[in-house]
Amino acid sequence: MIMENMNTEKKALLMLSGGRDSFLSACRLIEDGYQVLLVTYDNGHMSKTDNVRLLSDRLGQIFGTERVKHVGIHFIAQNIRPLLNKALYQEPAELCKEYPHLLLSQVNCLACHTAMYFHSIAYCKAHGIKVLAEGAREKQKFFVELPEMKNRYEDLCQKYDILLQLPVYDLKSDIERKDELGEWGFLPKSFEPQCWLGCAMLQELTDDQRKSLTDYYDKEIVPQADVMIRRLTSQKKVLADCPVKGSYV
Repeated sequence: MIMENMNTEKKALLMLSGGRDSFLSACRLIEDGYQVLLVTYDNGHMSKTDNVRLLSDRLGQIFGTERVKHVGIHFIAQNIRPLLNKALYQEPAELCKEYPHLLLSQVNCLACHTAMYFHSIAYCKAHGIKVLAEGAREKQKFFVELPEMKNRYEDLCQKYDILLQLPVYDLKSDIERKDELGEWGFLPKSFEPQCWLGCAMLQELTDDQRKSLTDYYDKEIVPQADVMIRRLTSQKKVLADCPVKGSYV
């Protein structure tokens, strides 16, 4: 269970991918006085998700288990498909009338990442957490990390009285990230699981592509938020925080 002596106002839920950005985000949140709960998501197409437990153990060894705790690997595949319904079931010619520059590779990531937000908001609401964080960096250039989505995720969290923190969003240098992790006493090694749905960025997104993606989010995904988050919140009030290996929350 969540540690009873935690101060709710200084508690943060961090979406932990296992990569160096979320790793450093955890360090910076702890430095800022937060007691950090780490949550990891599995979209059903990932390998080695248990690697994140090694990272959470390392954080606990340095900062103390009273400051950081992993609260499970939560399964989100069932919530991604509804967010993709329009892209999956409409013929391309019809889809392009409304979203002419939609990139399916980025739509997949958009639906997956937003499902993580829905689950995280629900977890925060179920456990009285007021701060949600992730390791997004604008420099990565993935659509879900660009300013238009940063603003939309902030608005989504604010709607549910949750503050979104992005501790490394403006970090430009991978070397700076490496050095800072080293200063904390960590070997700056990634424990990130492999996602087999994610697609590499071949080039930066054009303005037209970004507009089609934001339109898809606004029209097809956001309208599903209330129902999905309400249902997930009631479930996360009763499910265990730390599932046994091989099970999902």
